[in-house]
Amino acid sequence: MINLKRILQRKQTLYFILEAIRKPLYKLYLKRRYVTYGVNLKIYGKPLVINRGIINIGINSKLISSSKFYGQGLQPVSLYTLNENSRIDIGNNCTLNGTSIRAASYISIGNDCVFASDVKIVDHDHHLSPIERHSTNYPSAPITIEDNVWVGFNVVILKGVKIGKNSVIGAGSVVVKDIPPNCVAAGIPAKIIKQI
Repeated sequence: MINLKRILQRKQTLYFILEAIRKPLYKLYLKRRYVTYGVNLKIYGKPLVINRGIINIGINSKLISSSKFYGQGLQPVSLYTLNENSRIDIGNNCTLNGTSIRAASYISIGNDCVFASDVKIVDHDHHLSPIERHSTNYPSAPITIEDNVWVGFNVVILKGVKIGKNSVIGAGSVVVKDIPPNCVAAGIPAKIIKQI
């Protein structure tokens, strides 16, 4: 008689064995795209990197791009610098679950930050003028996310925003203005709903 539970356990074990073999290849992929990273970087699934500027990742961070590790529907971690002056700095002990980061100028993420799946961080947008709308000279402003910030599912963080340390951004929020430290913010646009 076929034991379905045992077959599924073996399949999962095989997946983790294959991932262990692939991890050096993922790190080579990052190096070939000129991403610098600290020791003990954990990579689950292949991230997507388009690097025309500078991307730095701190020590003990995790890039989770695998739906088998996290759950169905997870997109790959996406790191994209648009030009040679663009920069993304990710601190130590950060966890990115299918997070998309697009920098035209500068995005800074502190230490110990956690991003749930499908978070989008974009420091630029298009011109409103119909004539300039298709220009690749995007209006942009730096984004700063301080230490120990937790960002929930499907959050969008837009240009010029600063999120203070220890704050929590609720699922589905759109952050268009600064969020102070030590608070919970949620909504569209995100507003403070309580202090921590």
